[in-house]
Amino acid sequence: MNVFLINLDRAPDRRAHMLSELSRLLPGIEVQRALCVDIKAPDWTPPAEFTPGRWMSDRWDLPASDIEIFRSHMDCWKRIAASGQPGLVLEDDLLFSDDFGRIASELMANGPKGIVRLDAVSTPMLRRADTATDGGYQLNQIKTLAPSAAAYVVDPDTAADMAATARIERTVDDYLFDPDPAARGARGHTHPIYQIEPAAAVQAQFGSYADSSRDIPDFLKATKRTDVRTRKDRQFSGPLLYRLRKEILRMRHRKKAAAEIKKADQSKYRWGRPDLNKQLRWD
Repeated sequence: MNVFLINLDRAPDRRAHMLSELSRLLPGIEVQRALCVDIKAPDWTPPAEFTPGRWMSDRWDLPASDIEIFRSHMDCWKRIAASGQPGLVLEDDLLFSDDFGRIASELMANGPKGIVRLDAVSTPMLRRADTATDGGYQLNQIKTLAPSAAAYVVDPDTAADMAATARIERTVDDYLFDPDPAARGARGHTHPIYQIEPAAAVQAQFGSYADSSRDIPDFLKATKRTDVRTRKDRQFSGPLLYRLRKEILRMRHRKKAAAEIKKADQSKYRWGRPDLNKQLRWD
């Protein structure tokens, strides 16, 4: 069983907390740390494979943190592919339900081909709703963009293909969980993507425990993406013609998504924010 943790050297508090939680939820499991390059290092430079200014993408440029987060996930995919076994990829700011370990273990043993997300955010999305499992949760195929890549299981064949073909030109969240990248003027993968419901984990910046007496360490709530605000800077948004093209594609995508939501068979599809485990809540 492969479990990978994306965690910076300068965040030992997060690392200790996550390892403690995982030892409780997945007893005896070995947690491997992914490659994590710190953008605060004085000699940091973008990797050679990153080339900003891509017209055929939904991002003109990426802040340094998004580049390195993508690289960390790619490192996990390469190692999962090499192992020949499914893997669980985790970021280091998660709150878990008590059944997280059981669900993750079941998915790594008998899960579907593709990418299965175990966490969620409260952003509404369209997904199939006809895939109940014996484990007391649903495995719903995602049909519209579902941001967040903090906890997911991926099989080795899917991991190998993504490791070989992915390009660092959009956020890893969008790359992994966008079922229709062409509609956004971007490139992606062709593998099935699923959402576990109720979601078994949530990032501390988006949710909390339903039991208000349970403390959440402050170091989990504060983002380590020190440059996240720079996404709105002009250098990252591109020239005027690119921004106009992106806005046109965005309008077309919204119209297409709205039509799909309206015509969706309510017996097979659901629209709205994902269900969250009863031990967790949205903030």
